[in-house]
Amino acid sequence: MDDKRSDPTGPTERMLNRRAFLRLVAAGGGALALQACGGGAPAAPTTAPVAPTTAPAAQAAPGGKVTWAMLGDPVSLEPYGINITGQYNYEAREPIYDSLLVWDRDLKVQPSLAESFETPDDTTYIFKLRSGAKFHNGKELTAEDVKFSLDTIINPPDGRNPGAAFFANFDTVEVVDPLTIRINLKKLDPTIPGLFAWSRYTNIFPADMPQQINPVIQAIGAGPFRLVSYTPNAEIVYERFADHWNPEQPKVDQLIYRVIPEEDARIAALRSGDIDGTDVTPLGARRLQNDADITILKGLFSQPKVLQFTLKGGKPWDIKEVRQAISLTIDRQELIDKVMEGEAELTGPVVPGYGDWPLSQDELRAAYQVDVEKARQLMAQAGYADGFKVTAMTFANYSNDNAIIVQEQLRQLNIEMQIEQIEFGAFAQRVTNGEFEWCFTARGMRADVSGYLNDFRRLGIAETNWFPAWENAELNEAYDAAMATLDQAKRRELMQKVQRIVLDEAPHLYLYQDYRFSAVRKRVQNYYVAFTTFRPALREIFVTA
Repeated sequence: MDDKRSDPTGPTERMLNRRAFLRLVAAGGGALALQACGGGAPAAPTTAPVAPTTAPAAQAAPGGKVTWAMLGDPVSLEPYGINITGQYNYEAREPIYDSLLVWDRDLKVQPSLAESFETPDDTTYIFKLRSGAKFHNGKELTAEDVKFSLDTIINPPDGRNPGAAFFANFDTVEVVDPLTIRINLKKLDPTIPGLFAWSRYTNIFPADMPQQINPVIQAIGAGPFRLVSYTPNAEIVYERFADHWNPEQPKVDQLIYRVIPEEDARIAALRSGDIDGTDVTPLGARRLQNDADITILKGLFSQPKVLQFTLKGGKPWDIKEVRQAISLTIDRQELIDKVMEGEAELTGPVVPGYGDWPLSQDELRAAYQVDVEKARQLMAQAGYADGFKVTAMTFANYSNDNAIIVQEQLRQLNIEMQIEQIEFGAFAQRVTNGEFEWCFTARGMRADVSGYLNDFRRLGIAETNWFPAWENAELNEAYDAAMATLDQAKRRELMQKVQRIVLDEAPHLYLYQDYRFSAVRKRVQNYYVAFTTFRPALREIFVTA
């Protein structure tokens, strides 16, 4: 994929504290070098049903109402503690809460509730807060609120923090003065700006919020929209927060999320005008592409599809040559064509669109060439010319669809792959516990490139649950070196080395990264498909009628 990259020292980047910016950018590419398609839309495959990736531009008309269909219910709006519905919880929180930093649409780190930050040494981050920023209850933001928020997120009331690993290097959070917060780390950690810009685990709320409201169904944030009401399994209503620190957000007076899981129902509601936008499948996009009142938008996002092994010893796939043979036999283009109707890119461990960090499409195409004859030779070399039996765990939709095609492809190696399709909740728990042989799954958005690669360093559950019988010393050395420097050029070189080792060792097999499609009525302007999937574009949209 060809990326067009913006000048990393443009006017908006200079809003960051100069010292912090220079230290973090080092060799260029934006703070943490996190750019999704670098200011330009991803190159569209020739099979794309539509070309646009951003809604057409027009003169902003403040006011109006926009109704968007969500695919599932958030269950809880709580900004800390365990989140049981993943994407929908974060999607529902996005309009309400801000963090200290924010990614723009190109994944460049920009100021948010913090107007600047600096790193006076390798283990200290000092954030200067935005003066006059307000919460929805009228209270002005202070360092005490930030400290309380972070302390509560790190140690939530129920004791279960799903993002605990992201704060592993935090030592203390200190109030320096009413508008200055200092984060002291246990060791150098280059992921901190990305963690705050991602915002998934760093929403800021007033220190007295838990005593004032029930955060499961109510909210007090500092985001561009104020929560009006949340009706579970039905809708969420927000209204414009007139005192938001950014006068450019939002442009609409009211935003409504309506929960509509079924695509046919969403398409019907879109065509009738009951909703203004929703995500659709590639097939849904084709159904709508000729509708004069609807625009189809597409873009890459972060959900690489993966065939994941457990490497516990004593199984054929514990042998590197067997894993390599499997990779040589999987025809990834067939998966893209049949499961995603051609709407996907090849992916390595770091997903395409994540700035300069991924391996190139040319390199991936070379690595993923199908060569069944060589694969058979590797199987014979490993002592498995007659193949073996294995069970692959799946859930519905793309997971099971990918498995069915791979099942047929691997018959060429005499591998008899049985498919066990189970409910997603049970699937997720068994994956976490390592209670599977193979599984077809996907990975999500990460705050820093290390999040795509830390499993192969055998961090967290990976060492005991997934890879107790596999380790690569060269990979460990490169990963550790990348995590011990703020020099982004050095980090990029080291993390690409890690990716190449993963392709060769094949502890997981990466399949593809599909495109996300959104359908919006043409009255909605300035919407784009966000790489982060949290739908920040709804902060920027406006309507023409």
